[in-house]
Parts: sequence; structure tokens; C-alpha cells
Amino acid sequence: MSNRVAVIGVGMTKFMRRAQEAPGELAAQAVRMALEDAGLDIDDIDAVTLGTAPDAFDGIHMKGEHLIAGAGGSNKPYMRHFIGGATGVMSPIHGWMHVASGKYNSCMVVAEEKMSPCTPHPAGAFLTIFDRVTEQPLELTLIHIFALEMARFMHVYGYSERDLAEVSAMIKRNALHHPAAQIAMDLSADDILKSPLLSWPVKRLDISPTSDAAVAIVMVNERMARALKKAPVFIEGVGFRLETAYWCARDLCYPDYVAMAAKDAYRMAGIVDPVRDIDFFEPYDPFDYKALHHLNALLLDKTGRTVRNLFDSGSLSREGSHPMCPSGGALGVGNPIAATGLMKIAELYFQLSGQAGKRQLQRPLRRGVAQAWGDLMQAGTVVVMGAEGAPPVTSSRWNDMTREDLPGTPIKSVDDVPGISDAPDLRYAWDNGFAISTYLDGLKKGKIRGSLDTRTNRMMVPARPFSEIADLAPVTNYFDLPDSGVVKTFTISHVNWDSSPLPKGTVNIFAVIALDGINEDMGLVHKLGDIDPKDVKIGMRVKAVWKPQSKRTGGILDIEYFAPLGRKKANLGMTQIKPVEVDVLAMSQKQGKIPLSYRYTAGVGGGKFYSDLAKGKISGTYAAARDEVIIPPAMFDEESLSILDPEKDARAINPGSGFIRSFTVVYEDRQGRQLDKEKVVVQVEFPGVTGSIFGMLEVKNDEDFEEGSPVTLVKPKKVNGPDMVTFRLSSRQVVSSF
Repeated sequence: MSNRVAVIGVGMTKFMRRAQEAPGELAAQAVRMALEDAGLDIDDIDAVTLGTAPDAFDGIHMKGEHLIAGAGGSNKPYMRHFIGGATGVMSPIHGWMHVASGKYNSCMVVAEEKMSPCTPHPAGAFLTIFDRVTEQPLELTLIHIFALEMARFMHVYGYSERDLAEVSAMIKRNALHHPAAQIAMDLSADDILKSPLLSWPVKRLDISPTSDAAVAIVMVNERMARALKKAPVFIEGVGFRLETAYWCARDLCYPDYVAMAAKDAYRMAGIVDPVRDIDFFEPYDPFDYKALHHLNALLLDKTGRTVRNLFDSGSLSREGSHPMCPSGGALGVGNPIAATGLMKIAELYFQLSGQAGKRQLQRPLRRGVAQAWGDLMQAGTVVVMGAEGAPPVTSSRWNDMTREDLPGTPIKSVDDVPGISDAPDLRYAWDNGFAISTYLDGLKKGKIRGSLDTRTNRMMVPARPFSEIADLAPVTNYFDLPDSGVVKTFTISHVNWDSSPLPKGTVNIFAVIALDGINEDMGLVHKLGDIDPKDVKIGMRVKAVWKPQSKRTGGILDIEYFAPLGRKKANLGMTQIKPVEVDVLAMSQKQGKIPLSYRYTAGVGGGKFYSDLAKGKISGTYAAARDEVIIPPAMFDEESLSILDPEKDARAINPGSGFIRSFTVVYEDRQGRQLDKEKVVVQVEFPGVTGSIFGMLEVKNDEDFEEGSPVTLVKPKKVNGPDMVTFRLSSRQVVSSF
């Protein structure tokens, strides 16, 4: 891949706790803005890549396909990528691949996230990322494992809660002049420390907010960038690495996967000494400690001394020698997961081209690095970008951009706009598999079981049938292990899995426990008990407390908790065992349910549709770029990516002029249960307009219909979602039986 690739345009919405716009509308606004910034039309874009995080956030399966229209990908080469929080910096890497390969001259890179629909809190969606057998039953959330990692980081590198509060305050202040900023605030470390404690050591203001937003950038090859006479900022290096999902099998204090990604990017960019060769840094900062945690890896220093010296000397401030998160980061601008990383890429572009306005670093800049992180402490993405030493842009709309100039409509509640509620009943029956069946059989018998990778002499917990670090070699040796160990890190939690508070006076103490007699970085996560929270210490010895044998079911909760071992002696012996036979147990299943529900805004276009529907009316939106009326009402034209106004551009349509384009007869509900009476779902078109509307068809016993039969809209008694869109046959129907 020898073609140089440049960023030449950026677009973004406001970062908001809750946006009125639907996901596709947010994406379209960012794309339209990026096109204008680059001086291009959507027809000039050869390919589109889209980054967006878990579908569980907004309950839309195959969200990449759902967003294709708003991302500008209609009828173009289009691909979605997703690696959790690392997605936003994977996005430009993905776009870079398309252009650097020579296959395409240009690529629109879009990152969108709408987290607000997920209730009771978007954090609840993270319950789905944990192992469904060994971790989900503990009701962990991402706050808990961040807190576990933060405590370990503080312990190993000697940072205090006040140190990390200073980081949070600094980054939030940096966001004061970012036009998209959601919660930019001029706070002190004391303000951070006084914020509500969620899961020690994590406090409310240690964390970035959940957000809705979209960001888009235009990437082109060097020839196209020169022809457009832009001030291109080039991609100099890229790297991405992923660890396994066994997050308890490594020391959480240092993200090796980020360091490996950084090495790849630095090698490509010709960087020998990142302290000397990089002018500013945009590490991913969903929590304040993560900025330093990731910076350790970006500077390739596992000792942590380099970052500690930079922190103590004030060099990480905007005025310092190595500015960190001059954008205001996730902590200040906001954290719409996938869009956050791309916002950081945009900041590299702004700073290196002189378009950062009041955030502009006041010294010559040659090179910057952005990084993101994601999934279960396992994904690292890194991009190095460089200017060419040309004079920075002196006239740019971004230099004077304010929050009011950016698209996006913040709302306080879904109740403020037309909305839809849904509670999908998603149930699962997970196969346990061979190794996990042996592990669960051990738990039922009061034993913790592991499997030995003889190539690396590494005991693996929970037991697994292959070695993920030794060529996926089969593992056949299983052992009963000690049920005692050492606390590697812990958190004292005041919140549930969905971020709701625990009852007053109640806490859960979660810990990562390195089991005795095996690799010190191989352990498991569980609760601690029989101890005052203030007496918990890293390094303390603990032992499993088991449920009575008659109450064990073969699950991780057969261990009630781990309790202090004190002066008691532990049985450190290991006994090789025969794994369970592949019988009914091995084929058994773990039953589960994802307890999430959703409250969607209908969006700007959808809001117009539902307000019309309540009156028994239908309107379309006039798209001047193609001189057509679109139904249902739309906030953008997917062909030209022009932004439309469903109110000002509304065109009335006769609700009695529809005809059936297609239909299907439905005999089951969404859960596959037989309906008492079948339903007819129809696709209805109207003369002289583009598009169609789906709804139910009211059919009397003696009525027949076919494709082409005329229908009229039925004014609903109540509007609460698409199920209320109903048509009936009009008197001028053409008779045909189905």
C-alpha cells in the first residue's frame, strides 16, 4: 500500500446526552458537513466505511445496514467495522486501507452512536459483553471492570485519586472551546473528588458522559488532495491489535495491546522515539486514569516513569511540551463511543492544519497521535498523522465554529418529541461446550478447574479446550486447582449492572483473584465477603466460600464469595482429573435473557410522519436535488445527502390515493407464537411520489384484494409506533382473492 492518504474535510454534530435526530439523521448531518468542508459532492466519494458500536445500544440489529443511507453509502462500496470503543480510530484505518490500496481515490469515513435509547441506562448494554457462563451471573458492568483496572493502575504506578482528578479537571477544561462539547466545565480536582462515588475508586466525574453524536471525515489520495488545493493532513502510520476476551488472564495495569498497535504505527511512520517525535497526543479517555494508562503504552514505557515525569512537571497541559487531549477528550466533549475516536482524529486534523480555533496549540506542530481502546480490556487502535510544514490555514470556518453552528438537537426527554418504546424479549440457550462443561461440573462439586497448556506450561482458568497463544493447540489435561488465591485488584461498588444505585448501606466488592499455584496473571473475577470494605487490600489472601452441596447448580454462583484466608492454611495441591464425558451435561445449555428495553425518538422525519398520522394525514418531503417528493418524510435525501426540512419542504399527499405494491399474511407474532387471527402487512405506494409506507391492512371477512388494490389510510385512535399504521381497502378496489 504505497498511496499516501490525506484527510481533507471534517463534519460533526453536537455531542448530546439525548438527540432528537434518529441515528441515520445524525450521520447524514455529519456527512453533509464533511462534504462541504472538503468541497465535494457525494458523487465524488468512491466508497464509504462506517463505525458504530454494539447494536445493543439502540436495539437495531445490523445497525450498519440501517445507517447506510445516512452515511452516504447508498449504492456504493460500503462496509461497517466495530471493535467497541476502539472503533472510532479503527474507522480512519479502515478508510486508509481503501484509499492506500489504490482501489479507491476517496472514502467517506463515518462514525455514529446513539446511546440514549437504551434503558434504564446505556451502561446496561455492556452486560452483554461478558462471558455468559463465568461472568454475566455476577451482574458486572463496564464501570466495575474500569474500577478494577483503575485500582490496579493506581497500585502499580503510585497515582492517587487526587492525581487522577487533576487529569479529569484538565481535560474537561480543554473542552471549553470545543464547539461540539457536551459537558465542558471549568472544574477543580476537589470538584471531581466530591462527585458521587459509584464504584471505588471511580466517581461520577472520573467518567465521560454517555452521548449521541456523529462524526465524518473525507479521506483521499495525494493526487486528489493536491488537485483540490486543500491543506492536507496525511496518515503517516496505523496500527491495531486485539488481545483475547480473557481479561482476567493479564495484568490490567498496562495495555500491551495498545503498545503493540503503537509500535506498528510508529514503525510505519518512521518514529523512533515517541517522546521526541510526537508533538501532541489524543489518547482515549473514557475514564480519567485511562488517559495516563494509554499514554504509558503510546510512549512504549511499561515502567510508567516517562508519563509520571510528564504529569508531575505539568507537561501534559495544553501549554506543556506534550499536550494530552487538547480537544477536551471524551471526558469533556463527550463519549458517543465510536464517534469519540473519530472526533480525536478530527482534532489531529484541526491542530495540524491550524483550524483548531481557540484550542490551537501555540507552537509549530509536525505530528500527532490518536488512540482508542475497546471491548474487554483488549482492543487498541492507533493512528499517527502529520502535517507537511506548510503555513497553517488562516481562514477556516472551524476556527470560528460555535456549538450553535453545529447540527444536532438536544432534548431532555423522549417525552418531549414523538417517540416509540420497545422491550424485545430476547432469550437465549447457550451451549456449554466441552471444556466449560468440565469447569461447571467442578463448581458443582466444590472445585475450581483449569486446563494445562503443555506447550507454554500455562494453566488456564476457566478451563478451555485450546491454547489461544500456542497455535490454537488442543488442550487435553484438566486439573482440580486450589480454591484460594491473592487479590490482584478490587472495587467497592455502590451501583448495579444498569448503573442504578444499590440500596443504601449496601455494597458489592468485586475482585480479580490470582489463584494459588498457577501463573500470577491467571485468575478469575468474583465477589468478596465476610470483610469490612475498608479492610480490603490488594495482595490479601482469600479462599472460596461455597454454597452447601445440595444448593449447587453447576454455575459460577456456586461460589458465594471469596473470604479472607487469614492465618488458615490453604490446600495448594493440584489433582489431574478426567474431563467430563460428552453426554447430556456437555450438551446442556445455559438459559439467559438480555434485560434491556428501549425508548426511541422518532427523529425529525419520523416526528413529522407520526404527527401527520395522528391527524389521519400523510405528507412527503420535497427533495430539490432530484425534483421528487419522498415518503415517508425525511430529514435528508439519501441520493444527494442534501439536508431537508420535513416541515418547510412538506408536500401533502392524499391519504386515500394509495395502492398495494406488495403484501404478506402473518400467522405468528414476533416470538413465533401462533396468532389467534392472521394479519396482513402491506407495502403501500402513492402516485407521483418516491418511496412507500408499510402498515397493517384491515380486512373484512368478505373482502378480497391483490397487488394494485387501492387503499386509504385509517386515522388511528392512538399513535405509539409503526404498528398503528393501518390501511383499509377503498370502495374502488379491484377484486382478487389471495
